[in-house]
Amino acid sequence: MNILNIIRTLILEDEFLKSELDNRVYFYETSKNADITNSFVILTPIYDEPKTTVSDNYLSEEYLIQVDVETYHHQKTIDITKRIRRLMWENDLLPASSKLDMYFKETKRYVMSRRYQGVPKNQYYKEKHID
Repeated sequence: MNILNIIRTLILEDEFLKSELDNRVYFYETSKNADITNSFVILTPIYDEPKTTVSDNYLSEEYLIQVDVETYHHQKTIDITKRIRRLMWENDLLPASSKLDMYFKETKRYVMSRRYQGVPKNQYYKEKHID
C-alpha cells in the first residue's frame, strides 16, 4: 500500500482542494520542474508500523505523515490546511505533534506544516503483504 498515493488521491478528489491545487501535490519535495507559481502541497511519510494483528500476522499499518501547504496568501494557506485536516480526520488520520506556521521572506510563501497519524480508513491488507 502506498500511503502517499492514497492521500494524494483524497486531496485531489475534493472539489475545493482540486480547484486550489490543481495537480500540485508532491512527494518529499518539489522538483526543479514543479509548478510552484501557485499553492501546492508536499507529502512526506515519517514512519509506518504494523497494526491490527491476527494469528501472528498484521492486517494494517499505522502511518505518521507530514503535510506541508505552501501558498502566497495567508488565508489561502489556512483554508487549504483546514480542509486537508478535515479529510484526514474523515479517513482516521488524526492530528499529531509538530506544527509549523511561518512566512518565509526568501520565497515569499506562507507555510503550514501538520502531521497526521493513524490507520487509514478501509486500507487493510487483502492480499499477501511484504514484511
